[in-house]
Amino acid sequence: MSAKDKRGEISMRAVIAGSSLRGFGLAFTNLSLATLFILFAIANGKSFLENPRLSVFLIVVTETIVAVLLVIRREADETEHSWQTWTTTTFGTLAPFLLRPIDATADILLGQALQVAAFSMQIVALLYLNRSLGLLPAHRGIKSNGLYGWVRHPLYTAYVVTYLGYWINNQSWPNAVIIVSGTAFLVMRIYYEEALLFKYADYTRYAERIRWRLIPSVW
Repeated sequence: MSAKDKRGEISMRAVIAGSSLRGFGLAFTNLSLATLFILFAIANGKSFLENPRLSVFLIVVTETIVAVLLVIRREADETEHSWQTWTTTTFGTLAPFLLRPIDATADILLGQALQVAAFSMQIVALLYLNRSLGLLPAHRGIKSNGLYGWVRHPLYTAYVVTYLGYWINNQSWPNAVIIVSGTAFLVMRIYYEEALLFKYADYTRYAERIRWRLIPSVW
């Protein structure tokens, strides 16, 4: 084998090794995130068994779907890894896990209605996203059907409605602070996501057609 062929073989092996390590890293990250959501689903499942509430049951369903999609999601064409996106994504994702229920025998009707509607919206939005689900700003293809033909970030819209419904059922100052902070991080996540997505012509065309990001006729 010539020196040139040997160099080519070594380079190929390096590429394969790098690809394998990257694939292992992605798999580990996806499984770790999925585990976090599954643990949250289990905690709510225990709460549901002790005190059955429809809103809590829908939390279990939603978090389980997220866990599954995180494991099977497709690799992104491009992902933004700046400290700003890591900060907003981390705190925006973890905020709901900090919410704590108060002692109550049943949900308030309005809070329950909002949570049921919001979790149902989350489930639909997640099913439309399917393997394009991500946490950091990334391009995994553009979804424009269903709820994505209504606003550009319907999953975040559902989160905001969920926050509101949760607080009505679990009114406390700590929960209020977490919800306001979580909503602020959602808004920042939208800005960072769209800064990346507007690099792609298909998203620009989509944004021209679907004007509203989060709340129709507002923003």
